[in-house]
Amino acid sequence: IKREQRQARRICAGEIIEIGAVKLNEQGKEISFYKEYVLPEYTTEMDNTCQQLTGITMSVLSGADHFRTVYERFLRWCNAEEVNNYEIYAWSESDWRQLNGELLLKQLDITGADVRWMLEHWKNFQQIYCNILGLNQVISLDKAVSALGEKFDGQMHDALWDARNTSKLYVISKEKKEL
Repeated sequence: IKREQRQARRICAGEIIEIGAVKLNEQGKEISFYKEYVLPEYTTEMDNTCQQLTGITMSVLSGADHFRTVYERFLRWCNAEEVNNYEIYAWSESDWRQLNGELLLKQLDITGADVRWMLEHWKNFQQIYCNILGLNQVISLDKAVSALGEKFDGQMHDALWDARNTSKLYVISKEKKEL
């Protein structure tokens, strides 16, 4: 969000441009995935750093829906099997802060049971993982994957591939002997 838009920036410094997630079954196998781009509402230009990091351009986002529509689809996907019976494990707390800020900025109802459930059942797996390893500082997702001798699958900073690599670490963390 551009500096000139001070009021919006006080609530949220940027906008979500991609949502990616995976669902795992009890055995840790991926059973479903979600990936969707989000068209920003407060800008028509992509920040160069963000574009270089993600590879996402405004032309990629041009056919996407705005946040409200995509977020509602994502909530339906999360609740497809059973309503409000899931946990979200994300790599770092920044995704939770961004989501919370954007919900406020876009004036979505955060009092609804499905939105509250998501926000209250969001886990910072980066911190959990680093605690398991006994680290004093958090490490990046790619370093966490490579520290276990694993290969980072897909493209870093792609929402779906980040979710898949986080889920890989989650599954391994459940096998404490291997960790």
